[in-house]
Formats: sequence, C-alpha cells, structure tokens
Amino acid sequence: MQSSALQILVIEDNPGDYLLVNEYLEEAFPNAAVFHGDTLQKGIGFLEKEKIDIILLDLSLPDGMGISSFHSINSSFPRVPVIILTGLGDTEIALEILKVGAQDFIVKDDSNAAVLAKSINYGIERSKILERLKKSEEQYKFLFNNNPLPICAYDIELDKILMVNEAAIEHYGYSEKEFLNMTMAELQPYHTIKGSPSPVSSEKKGSQNLILDVKHQKKNGDIIDIEIRTHEILMEGRRAYLAVIHDVTETNRAKEQLRESEQMFRTISENFPNGAVAILNKDFTTLYTAGKEFHIKDRGASHFENTDYTSHFHSPVKEKVRMHLQKVFEGENAVFEASYEDLSYMISAVPLYEPWGSINKILIASQNITEQKRNETEKEMLIEELTQNNSDLRQFSYITSHNLRAPLSNLLGIIKLLDTSLITDPMTILLLKNFEECTLQLNETVNDLLNVLIIKNNVNAKKEPLDISKIFERVLHSVQTAVEKKQATISTDFDDASEVLFNRTYLESILLNLVTNAVKYSSPDRALEIKVKTKKTTDGVILYFADNGLGIDLQRYKDRIFGLYQRFHDHADSKGLGLYIVNSQIRVMGGEIDVESEVDKGTTFIITFKN
Repeated sequence: MQSSALQILVIEDNPGDYLLVNEYLEEAFPNAAVFHGDTLQKGIGFLEKEKIDIILLDLSLPDGMGISSFHSINSSFPRVPVIILTGLGDTEIALEILKVGAQDFIVKDDSNAAVLAKSINYGIERSKILERLKKSEEQYKFLFNNNPLPICAYDIELDKILMVNEAAIEHYGYSEKEFLNMTMAELQPYHTIKGSPSPVSSEKKGSQNLILDVKHQKKNGDIIDIEIRTHEILMEGRRAYLAVIHDVTETNRAKEQLRESEQMFRTISENFPNGAVAILNKDFTTLYTAGKEFHIKDRGASHFENTDYTSHFHSPVKEKVRMHLQKVFEGENAVFEASYEDLSYMISAVPLYEPWGSINKILIASQNITEQKRNETEKEMLIEELTQNNSDLRQFSYITSHNLRAPLSNLLGIIKLLDTSLITDPMTILLLKNFEECTLQLNETVNDLLNVLIIKNNVNAKKEPLDISKIFERVLHSVQTAVEKKQATISTDFDDASEVLFNRTYLESILLNLVTNAVKYSSPDRALEIKVKTKKTTDGVILYFADNGLGIDLQRYKDRIFGLYQRFHDHADSKGLGLYIVNSQIRVMGGEIDVESEVDKGTTFIITFKN
C-alpha cells in the first residue's frame, strides 16, 4: 500500500456514500489526509489550496453532471489523477470519461477497502507513468526540433524523407515541403536516377545502427562532407531511420590543416636552434623529441625517446624539473632554468589539451643559454663596477665641494675685510672687483652642485598628502612683489584633483621655479597670464602649468630643456639651473615632466605625480 503521505480529495454530495468511502480509506490508508467537498466548487477550492495526490469524483453533483464534472477538474488540474465514483447506471458515462483521461472508475455498490486501495494505488502509479511518457514525448519532440544538428527521419524501404528539423532546413537551404518530396539519394551530388537508393539504405540494409561518410549537396550548390549516424525506429507503423547529420567539411579541412601543421612542427622541431623540443606524457616519458642540440653532449634524439625526461638530470636539478613539469600537468605554463654539468638550459613547458579538456601530454622547448648566462654575468659585473664608479664619483663630488667650502669661506671673509676706499690705484681696484665677482660666482656654483647632489641622493624623501592649492598660495605669496610688478593674471583649477602624494619641500621648489621662470621670461608685448590646473588619472595626478611668455624653440632645444646649465634666453640673471632642479626633484620621487612650447606664444609644463 501507499505510504502515509497521501492527500486524497473526495467530491461526493451523498453523506452516506461519503461516510462509506471514508471508512474504506481509513482502513486502506490509515495515515492519509482526506478532504471532502460536497460540491464541484468546494472540491476545486481544495485543489487550489492543497497538494492533492488523487481525486475520487462522483458524477452526480449539485453543480456538475457527468463528463462535464470531469472536464471542469481535469482542464484546471490535469496532473492530478481522477477516479470516478459511479452508480450502476453511470458505467457507460464512466467508460467514456476513461477514454478522455480518467484513471479508473469504481461502482459504489461493489466497492470495499481493498478495491479502493488497489484502484488508488494503480491510478497514482498509472498517472506517474503517463506523465513520464508525456514528458518523454515532449522532450523527444523538443530535442528533435531544437537540436542544433540537422536531423531527419526517412523510410527504410522507400528512402523517402518523412520528417526533418529546423536545423536541417537552415543548413541545407531546402524548405520543409521540398525535403518531404525528396529521397536521401537526391541529397547526394551528381545523382542520375530519381529515387535510386542511398548508400545508407543499400549498403547495410537491415542494420539498426549505421555510420556512413557521404557527400551532400545544398540547395545553393555547395558540396559538403557528411557523417550520418542512424538509428532504426518505428514511425506510424513503418520501419524508418532516424538520421543525425554531422557536417564534417570543416573537420576534414581541419584534419588536413592538422596534418600540414604536424609536418611543419616536425620540420621546426628537427631544426630547432641551440636546443630541442619534446613531448612528454604524464609519467614524464619522452614520446617525441627533435632538435639541433640536446642537454647531454653528443647524444641524439633516440637516446631520450621512451625514457623518463627527468632521469637525464642530476639531483637536485632532477627534482626541480619534476616539480615544474608536474605544475604544467595541472594547467600552468612553466619557464625555468636547468643545468647539466657545465651547460645551462632555459626550459619552457606548456600543457597540450585534449578536445575534452584534459591534459595528458606537455610540450617542452629547451634552449642552451650557457653563453647568454655568461654574458649576463659579465653585464652584472659591469653594472656593479659602474655603480661603484658612480658612487665614487658622487663621493668625489661631495669631497671636492666640501674641500672647496673652506677656502671659499676664507676668500669671502677676506673680501669683506678689504677696505677698498684706501686703495687709489685703478688697476688694483679693478683686480679686486674681478676677484670678488669670481669668488662669489664660484661660491654659487659650489652651492648649486651641492643642492643637485642632495636631490639626486635623496631617493627616500618623505612623501605625504599635500593640498596643491595651499602650497601654490604659499609660493605666490613669497613672490607677490614680482608677480604684481608684472601685473600678472593667475587662474587655477584644482577641482578635479586637489591633493597629491609628494614631498612638501620639493613641491614648493617646483612651483616656485615655474612661477619665477614665467615672470622672468614673460613677453614685453603683453600682460603675463599663468594658468594652473590638475587632472585625476588612474595612475595619479597630472598638473598643467601654462604661461603666455616668450616660449622655447623646441626644435632647437628639445633634448636640452632639462639639462644642467642650459639657457634659452639672453637674461643676465639666468643660470640654467632651475629646470634641471625641477626635473631632478620630480624624477627622484618617481614622477614625470614634459613640455609643450611655441616661440612667442608660451610654454606648458605637464607634470605627472604618480600614486
């Protein structure tokens, strides 16, 4: 008998008949939930609210009679099985209802607990089977009509096409009507006799499953390679083949290309320069290898084939090679160095995927890098030597500058102590004046060089978030007199990016140099205009500093803009040091600077502060 989870709905208006049926149900299904409706509408109400497993339906109800009662229930709840409860006079109607979907009928006077239990159990199971058959048929039709592969069914004896799906119609270009008026033989090119049997039906007639390669012709005339897989079915009482059609034109073309690729691969591998290629399986056995040079001297390809690839290395290199190759079998690419005796090799390994996605083989390319490593070692030694020389030169600069400071200080002190008012000889006065100018100039040069050295060596200068607008205001305040004297107009736009991560002292120095340069090299023909704005990027902040001054001839000076002691205008107070310091400060903090300029139109400096 059924388990305790059953929910049974009895639609019966006769109280006596319901009591009897309920008694049978309690005996047959003691744990079942029984719902009673004495009208059709009450029964439908239970169906809407409860998960009913089966319905016992009386044909004589106050609001429904005969077959109409069944249709009212079945049209709204087709998946719930229905058993008809009928009197002796209603059996003909009950039989008619069975034809349209009811599971069984029970004559009330002949019923008992066993009959009712058997009918309910059979009704539920029969309903499940019919539901599965219905779903199976729907799935079959769906798979047939929506299968991306062309499918058709054709009569085994007549070779006539009986059914075709949308994929076949789209692939071949024939309409469904045209297909149904054709035989399978007529799909083949160059056929001469209409209705002649196709290879599928003639070569292996009687076989239930066939696989055959043929050529078909589309409606537009294209000839295609076809692989047909058939399965014998019964269709409306006739023996037929269900044929799944695979267009293998591209596959065959790909096979030919693969053959050509294999030939090309073999040619390349056999002539691989300074090394070799190999294909390994999962236990590292060398299935194929070729090349000009193998990692063991005086050994050819035959020495390595069908052997463990890693066995030709000495420990601990062998374990290292195995570890890397194992990762390749897990889907990673690997590039690593391995050595054998006095030779060094760079090994590249990639997985070779099967069509279904697994990795059963890997491809290895090894190249002799012994000479390259020797060159790299020499280069590293040269870099180390140059680094040391650079350090020595920097130290020499410090020592030289330091040693010059003392005599310079003495000379400057002597100059201050000299009382030229007591000297009457004009030549002596001229010599002392030149001596003073040269001493002061030498002192400035030494100070400049010390400042540059400090910047170049201060690669770890502290960075902090800085408000550009506040720094710029402080700079303008320090040169306010010079700016006002030029009657300069200054506009700023820091809305897009108001903050940068930079060194405070350097930022003030950079902006001060740019402002003083704009003032110093302003045009005498127009009032000075300075425009400063920022732009935020994914990498940091870009600052644009533009003026309308004299400009710079970039065609002439482009490569010297940020050089030491480079001058582009004839100004007596120009030393050619400012832009060099600006560039040094920006570069040492990881930033970049560029310039756009046009003579007598102005200059724009573009500074990138990187995050």
